[in-house]
Amino acid sequence: MPSSRTRPAGSLFAICLLGALAVGSAVFAYKAIKPDLWPKRLAEVVPGKIYRSSELSPAAMEHLARETGLKTIIDLGVAPDGDPRDRRQQLSAQALGIQRYKFNLIGDASGNPNEYLAALRLALNPENQPVLIHCATGAQRTSCAIALLRMAAQGYTVDQALAESAEFDAKNKVSEVTRAIAPKVLEALKGSGSIPGEPAVTVVPAAPIAARP
Repeated sequence: MPSSRTRPAGSLFAICLLGALAVGSAVFAYKAIKPDLWPKRLAEVVPGKIYRSSELSPAAMEHLARETGLKTIIDLGVAPDGDPRDRRQQLSAQALGIQRYKFNLIGDASGNPNEYLAALRLALNPENQPVLIHCATGAQRTSCAIALLRMAAQGYTVDQALAESAEFDAKNKVSEVTRAIAPKVLEALKGSGSIPGEPAVTVVPAAPIAARP
C-alpha cells in the first residue's frame, strides 16, 4: 500500500500527460499568433531609424508602430492596387497615421532601378524616419534595397552587403540584380535626378481608400 506521501504511478502519468498537453497547446498558440505580431525577417537595419521585414498583418503593423514610432512604410510590391492584401495594408497604415509608399518591383528583385533609387531617397530622409522597408517575404526585393542602402549610407562593399542578404534567404538573383544596378543607383543618389535610360518614377504616397461599411 503506498504511503500518504507517494503518488500512485497512474496519477504521476496523468500529471505528466497534462503538463505535456499544456506545453504543446502553448507552443501551438505561440506559432499561430507569432506571424500576426512579428512578421518574417523583421530586423532593425539602422537603430531607431530603418527596419526591414516581410508583409505585415494589421496586428503586426500596429505592434511595430507602437514599439518603434513608425512614420513611413515603403512597400516594394506586395500586391497590386485593389488586391485585398494591398487594401488591408493601406487601411491599416491609414488607421495608424503612417505614410505608405508603393513600388512595383518584381518578386525576384528585378525591375526598374529608379524604383530602388526612389525608395532609398525616402528611407534615408530623416523626416520620414522611422521607416520600414518590406516586400512580400522580406527576402528578395527587401534584401536588394537594404544592400543598396548599406553601400550608399554605411560604406559597405557589395560583397559585405550581399553577405548580409544571404542571412535573410536572398537568392542568387538578388546578388545578380544588386551588382548590376548598384553603380547606377549609387551614382544617382549623389544628385537629385533619375538613372538615365530608365523609366522615371513619380514618388507620391499611396492613395487613401475608404473602409467598406
